[in-house]
Amino acid sequence: MKVLAIYGSPRKNGNSSQMLDHLVSFLPDYAKVEKLFLSEKNFSGCCATRDCKQLGYCPVQDDMQEIYKKLLWAEVIIFASSSQFSDVSVPVKKLMERTWWMKGILKNKIGAAVISGRRYMESTINTLSAFMLRHKMILGASPALAYTFTEMGEIDLDYLAFRDTEKLAQRITELYNLIYKQ
Repeated sequence: MKVLAIYGSPRKNGNSSQMLDHLVSFLPDYAKVEKLFLSEKNFSGCCATRDCKQLGYCPVQDDMQEIYKKLLWAEVIIFASSSQFSDVSVPVKKLMERTWWMKGILKNKIGAAVISGRRYMESTINTLSAFMLRHKMILGASPALAYTFTEMGEIDLDYLAFRDTEKLAQRITELYNLIYKQ
């Protein structure tokens, strides 16, 4: 099981990052987990030249070139994002925009998400789910959610968040075994 854990929060140890760490800890021992901290990468959003349409790849040379390789390597892609102004974090949005040329290439990879936010996470859920579905990824469960305020560590007040990440890890493993362990 090749897992790409995408940490999309600007805070490396923020609430959504803690959720993703918890989820990863419940994956089976045979899982190879690659952690990707978007806040440590230097890349822009889409510059809309549309060159990728003819080329079949994004010609912008930045850290996304490395991220593309990780996306292609992975069998499971898990996003962690805080819900900022009722949607995904800016680093996650930039990554999503830059994968436009990859439509169909991520097909049948297992997709999942964990989200932390104060409230109003519906748009964040919809954005991540729509992204994965547009790429024809396999979604087997709703994202795990944590209802927090704005301070790091407040996730500890939401025990359901950790329980739900454990359930999501279990569901990811079930899907992986159904698809890859035939």
